[in-house]
Amino acid sequence: MSRRRTIQSLALAALAFAGVGAHADNVTFTGYANGYQTVNIQLSNPNAPVSLFAGAGGFLASLNGGPSFTSYCIDLYQYIGFGAPGFNDYTQVDTASHLFKNANAATDIAKLFGENNAVNDSVAQAAFQIAVWEIAYETSGTYSLGNGSATFSGGSAQSSGALSLATTWLSNLSSVKNGANLMILDSPGHQDQVAAIPEPSTYALMAAGLLGIGFVARRRAARRD
Repeated sequence: MSRRRTIQSLALAALAFAGVGAHADNVTFTGYANGYQTVNIQLSNPNAPVSLFAGAGGFLASLNGGPSFTSYCIDLYQYIGFGAPGFNDYTQVDTASHLFKNANAATDIAKLFGENNAVNDSVAQAAFQIAVWEIAYETSGTYSLGNGSATFSGGSAQSSGALSLATTWLSNLSSVKNGANLMILDSPGHQDQVAAIPEPSTYALMAAGLLGIGFVARRRAARRD
């Protein structure tokens, strides 16, 4: 692929965040964004019962070959793998279009993102992921990691303090007035994901930066001709 085509592809990928629509997308997961912590997970009725010992952490993802972003799993019944070529069965939808067990999940996950907590190490990343799972699957009306239809315990998430941190963030949801704009990545065969959509100013900066790189590349190419 030529340099010019590469620049154009990156620019289009960056702008893809701005228009979440129903079309097939390729999503690549390269690993955990900031590491992970282990945790015991129990889902019970009205969820399909499941018992897991899993790694909790945000994934470093890329949409259609574009810039990397952090996504969080909202599907505990399927799996993903790390590395190319990625999965081409994802569809971008808004949170209102995703079927959560918890009727308040779309609003409360947006509030969790809207808290703007520092999520920059494995403990915080695990806490955030566990909080997302709790909101997605808890149907009792109260978010409590140790009780209800979704429970989380043990593993390094307990000893590291990730469970305690998740509890703190969940307890703060009622004070959040404005939730973040979110994108859901739905897949029939792999884990559904949720991620924050960058603000419009971010799209503009990303596009301007990429177009600027393209302009410089074209000038250099012209000088060589």
